[in-house]
Parts: sequence; C-alpha cells; structure tokens
Amino acid sequence: MQTVDDYLDRTESAVRLLFDGIKDYISILRTSAGVTFVTSEPYGPKQDAEYAAWKAKNAKRLLAAREAEQRYLAESFALDTLSGSVLQVAAKAIEIYGKSHPIPETFKGIVKPKLSKFCDGRDVRTVPLGLIIYAARNQHTHFNEGKLREPSAAVFKRLATEHGYGGQQQIFDPAFDIDNPRLVSLATNVTGLIEWRAYESYLGDMHALLQT
Repeated sequence: MQTVDDYLDRTESAVRLLFDGIKDYISILRTSAGVTFVTSEPYGPKQDAEYAAWKAKNAKRLLAAREAEQRYLAESFALDTLSGSVLQVAAKAIEIYGKSHPIPETFKGIVKPKLSKFCDGRDVRTVPLGLIIYAARNQHTHFNEGKLREPSAAVFKRLATEHGYGGQQQIFDPAFDIDNPRLVSLATNVTGLIEWRAYESYLGDMHALLQT
C-alpha cells in the first residue's frame, strides 16, 4: 500500500464491520434505558409506598433492564476488543503515514521525538487526538502487563482530570482512571469520548489527522 488512501480503502470493509459490531453490543445496554422512578414525595413512608407500587407495576421492565445490563457486562470485553481493533487500525495508519508535528508543551519531556507524528488532531480534554489513539491502543494491547508506560500514562491522567468539572479539586473521571480496578480495557470508553461510534466519524478524523 503506497498511500494512506490505499490503506483506508483496503481497511474500510473491516472497520465498518467493527463499528457494526460495536453498535450491536451497545444496543444491548440501551434496551435497559428508560426505567426511572420519579416522585415529588419527600423521603418517608409515602415515598416508600409509592416506590413499592411503581416497582410492582414495572417489574417486567426492571427485570429486562437488569438482564440487559448483565448481558452487556458479560460481553464488555468483547466490545472493548472491537473498539481496540479500531484503535489499532487508526494507530497503524498514523505510524506508517503520519508526519512529524510539534510536541505540545504539556507533553515535552514525556513524548519522544519518534512519536511526534501522533501529536496532531483535534484536542480532547487538552490532548491531541493522535496521542489519545496511541495511548488507548497501547492500554488495550498491554492491559495485562501492569503499570502503563509513558506517554500513555500521562495521556490518561489528562483524560481523567481535564474534564472541566470539580473546580479547584482534582476529580478523577473513573472511566479513564488507569488505576480503576473495575476496568480492564479502556478502549470503548475512549472511542466513546472521541465520538467514534460510526465509520464516518472515524474516517473524518483520519483524513484530518493524515491530511488527505
């Protein structure tokens, strides 16, 4: 493959299938949405009685929601595997066809010059998209190897903290906290954050990153 357009063309069918699979898995969880208890009663016996009546009336929907959530959790790593594959295709394209870019001040001394081709793309939580792709691909690929290396660890720290809420207090977003024991791979969380839920979104960013 001589050009990035060749690469994108020859990987298109595979990446489209990956996004179709991602959509199917996410739809499992969406079937559980819309079951919420709302009341104007304050805490106390009246609210308890109202909740009991609501729970009985919505028993089938609540059961379906729990079952959908259990199915989703059971398949969550399969979903991460698909998301990680998308990130791998994207990272490989940047690795092969990307051009060097200035390393942002916040990553100087952390990102080595040979990785400067990943220092491009729109900023998400103050991190260039290319670096997010690089870090998320690495975290997914090496999830079983213990501590994540730099610059990937620094990328995730910014994704976990540069969210704009919490004021002066530093609050870690658990969806991007690499020390969160509930998470194995963060690939799906990352592709959600960068809004890669369809092939067209992915392709638009890849064209922008690789200037095609």
